[in-house]
Amino acid sequence: MNIRSRRLIFIASLLFSFGSTAAVSAEVIRVGPGDDWFAILAGDSLKPGDELVFRGGVYSDARRLVLRHRGDPGNPILIRAAEGERVLLRRPDAKQNSMNLEGCQHLVVSGLEITGGAAGIRIGPDASGTPSSDLVLQDLHLHHIGGVAVTCNHERTVYRRITLRRNHIHHTAGHGEAFYLGANDGKGVFCDSLIEHNYIHDLNGPNISQGDGIEIKQGSFGNRIVANVIHDTKYPGITVYGTNGQPRNVIEGNVIWNTGDHGIQAAADAILRNNFIAHAKGCGIYSRQHQGAIPDNLRIEGNHVVATGDPALRLIGGGSAGAGIEVLGNTLMGRADGLAVRVERLNALTAKANRGLGAVDGSSAIAASWSSVSHAAPSLPPLEQNPAWKFLPRSECVARFTVSVK
Repeated sequence: MNIRSRRLIFIASLLFSFGSTAAVSAEVIRVGPGDDWFAILAGDSLKPGDELVFRGGVYSDARRLVLRHRGDPGNPILIRAAEGERVLLRRPDAKQNSMNLEGCQHLVVSGLEITGGAAGIRIGPDASGTPSSDLVLQDLHLHHIGGVAVTCNHERTVYRRITLRRNHIHHTAGHGEAFYLGANDGKGVFCDSLIEHNYIHDLNGPNISQGDGIEIKQGSFGNRIVANVIHDTKYPGITVYGTNGQPRNVIEGNVIWNTGDHGIQAAADAILRNNFIAHAKGCGIYSRQHQGAIPDNLRIEGNHVVATGDPALRLIGGGSAGAGIEVLGNTLMGRADGLAVRVERLNALTAKANRGLGAVDGSSAIAASWSSVSHAAPSLPPLEQNPAWKFLPRSECVARFTVSVK
C-alpha cells in the first residue's frame, strides 16, 4: 500500500544540502476503501499543500469522525474524490454526524458524496476555541441525512470566509436545513462568506420540522447568497435576519419555487436583487421583525415573483427615517383579483418603476410607482455552473415564471 507518494523529493534534498530552509514539497496521498483512510482524515499528518485523493468506492466507519486540518493562506489542504469516480462516505447510523470540522483552516473538501449521520457536516471550533475559517466545501452531494446537511452554529464562535459552492443537497431530516449558518440571537456569527451555485431541494419530508434552504441567523453579516436553485422546501427557500449594524447580506440571482412557506424571508440589512420566485405557499418576498431585527436597511430590486395565494411582496413594520426600505424595478405577479403587494405599519419606504398583476395595499409610494401588466416573461439567469441543470429541464423551470396568474 503506497499511502504517501512524494513529489520533487530530489529538488527538496538539493535545497536542503545548500542550507535552504524551504519546506519539503507537498504530497499527494491516495487511498481506497481498504486503506486506513479514517486515520488520515482524523489524524494530523496532512500538511499545508497536501492533497488527499479518495478512489471510487464506499467508505463507512461507525466511529466519530473529526477533522482538524490546517493549511496556510494560499496553500490549503485539499481532500477530494478522484476525478470522475464516485466516492460515497456513508455513516452507518445517526448516532454521530457524518463529518465534523473542528478548528479547520485553509481546507478544501471537494467531490465527495455524503449520506447518513445525525448531520452531514458540522463545522465548529476546536477544543481550545479556535474557530474554523477559510474553508471551501464544493461539488459535494449530501442527501438522506438524519438532520441538517451543513451547520455553522456553535455559540460564541465567529465563522469567517466559508465558501459553499456547487453542492447538491436533498432529503434531509430533523430541522432539515441545507445550510444552517450562525446561531440564534446573534450568539454565533457567520460572516464574509459565499454561498453560490448550490442545488437544494426536497427539504419537506415527513421527518422535517423546519427545512429552510439557506438560513443565515441574526447578527451574521457580509455574506453573498448567489445563483442557487432551491425548490420544494418546508420553510423559506432563503431566510436572513439582521446584521446588528454590520455590512448587509446580499441575496442575488437565486431561482426558488414550491416552498412551503415564503420564497425569501429577510428581516433587515439585506440586498435582494434579481431573484426569481414562483409558487411559494406564503409570500414571494416577506419581511417582518424577527429575533430583534426590525425591517430596515433593505433594498429589494429587480426581483421577479409569481405568487398564487399570498401577496408577491409583504412588508410589516419598521423602516427608519434613515436607511429605510427601497422597492425598485420589481415584477410582482399576484392574482388578478387579489393583492400583489401588502405593506403594514412601515415608515421611510421609497419605490420606483415596479410593475405587476393585482392590487397594491398600504403603500402610496409603491402604488405611485406601479404599472399593471397581465403577463410577464422573465429572462432567468444562465446559472451554467449550477448542478441543477443535470437533473432539471430548463424549459420547465422557465415555464414556472411565465404563466399568467388569474
